[in-house]
Amino acid sequence: MSHVKMMQKGAFMRGTDKMIVKEIPVPEIGDKEVLVSLEYVGICGSDVHYYHNGCCGAYKVDLTQDYMLGHECAGTIAKVGKDVTSLKVGDRVALEPGITCGKCEFCKSGHYNLCPDVVFLATPPVQGCNEEYIAFPEDMCFKLPDNVSTKEGALIEPLSVGFYAAEQGAVGTGDTVVILGSGCIGLVTLLACKAHGAGKIIVADLVQARLDKALELGATAVINSGNLRLQVHQ
Repeated sequence: MSHVKMMQKGAFMRGTDKMIVKEIPVPEIGDKEVLVSLEYVGICGSDVHYYHNGCCGAYKVDLTQDYMLGHECAGTIAKVGKDVTSLKVGDRVALEPGITCGKCEFCKSGHYNLCPDVVFLATPPVQGCNEEYIAFPEDMCFKLPDNVSTKEGALIEPLSVGFYAAEQGAVGTGDTVVILGSGCIGLVTLLACKAHGAGKIIVADLVQARLDKALELGATAVINSGNLRLQVHQ
């Protein structure tokens, strides 16, 4: 009997400003990999650049091929490889979007984010994860506690960016912080600065709806850079 591959749906950009959905095979997993049934995938600013412009900084999409976006994701484990020990079917996980080598000095010292050989989802030519299932290394999947949903799990990667920004800025108790931009990263940076004890947090953006959300999340004041309108938290 011939082996019949299971199929899944995947969303791809076809050229710029066009998205298509097509069937692709469900990936096979290796001995130390898990198959994750993805439930949420975020839309990063880099995805938007690729979709509209075909590039983000020095990274360019090959527009002659269909390209899958998405790297902020979480879901439930559907299958595990034979050598997987820390995870099981049914576990809910958030995925580290960058697969690192695990062997260099940075990986071995715990600073795997600096791995020079990282393979990062949705960074050309690496395909993203706008699909139903993804095969992923066990040690790049992080089990979510019971009180964290997979929707929240998909936001852990951008939240980590916000916390890193607060740490790099040495934000401490009572500090005044100015955040330029109130998109997803700006908002999670706002939350991180609040957690670090910042006294005043001022957020600037051109989009009023984003500024309204910043006020809702606890910004002291917001500035609409388009009309220089200042709003103070009531």
